[in-house]
Amino acid sequence: MKRYRMGVIGAGNMGMAIAAGAVRAGLCPADGVLLFNRTPEKRAARAAQGFAVTDDYTGLYAACDTVLLAVKPQNFDEVLGALRAVRTQPKPVVISIAAGVPFARIEAALGADCPIIRVMPNTPLVLGKGASALVRNGAATEEQLAAVRNLFDQMGVTAVFEQEDMLNEIIPYNGSAPAYVYAFADAMVQSATAHGVPADDALRLFCQTCIGACALLLQSGKSAETLTREVCSPGGTTIEAVNVLKSRDFAGILAEASDKCIARAYELGR
Repeated sequence: MKRYRMGVIGAGNMGMAIAAGAVRAGLCPADGVLLFNRTPEKRAARAAQGFAVTDDYTGLYAACDTVLLAVKPQNFDEVLGALRAVRTQPKPVVISIAAGVPFARIEAALGADCPIIRVMPNTPLVLGKGASALVRNGAATEEQLAAVRNLFDQMGVTAVFEQEDMLNEIIPYNGSAPAYVYAFADAMVQSATAHGVPADDALRLFCQTCIGACALLLQSGKSAETLTREVCSPGGTTIEAVNVLKSRDFAGILAEASDKCIARAYELGR
């Protein structure tokens, strides 16, 4: 049986982004990545891109050194149930990007001796601008963790945590955060159009402002509070807007939203 460097069970948007990232980084050639997708048309499209494809994810699990579980949450238990019967040694390094699915649930199917690394990525990963959090189980070595981190470093920035619960605690700040940014952008564009600014111009200017502001925050060495003060001239325009945010408890709203997000992550893991 041919061996593959990497296999992807669930070659959708995120699964393909990670597979493409591995190829782009030179970690393996496209034909060294074996992809599973249920749809023949999608398998054919992936094969046309140079990837190896299969309609048997149990065979994929046995044939790959690293296996990415990128299936939809509703299909996760079905896949684990089928993989439970696969007997292969050594076991592949399993990467799971399923939110709220703990090591214990995966180990119950694959065995406690299976090296597993859970990753909480976010959708900008598809552009190589993701933010991913990682944690390993007891069977995964530091070397295996380093290799997986290197993979996700090719698609953005990473952070490694010691405790598995931190993947739930971090969700509001990377995994779910793009949705907050999009909601913020939508509200700002709606406000701008109410003042006669064309929507396309408002969106383009606002997005670039977010990019620039975040770059300045990361690179200036100044705190967010200091940079806020620098924009808010006394008696100027910005302080009026910031005062409204404070009066509506902007920080408290975000804290409540984050708490709800984290609580749901723990519920999904039960």
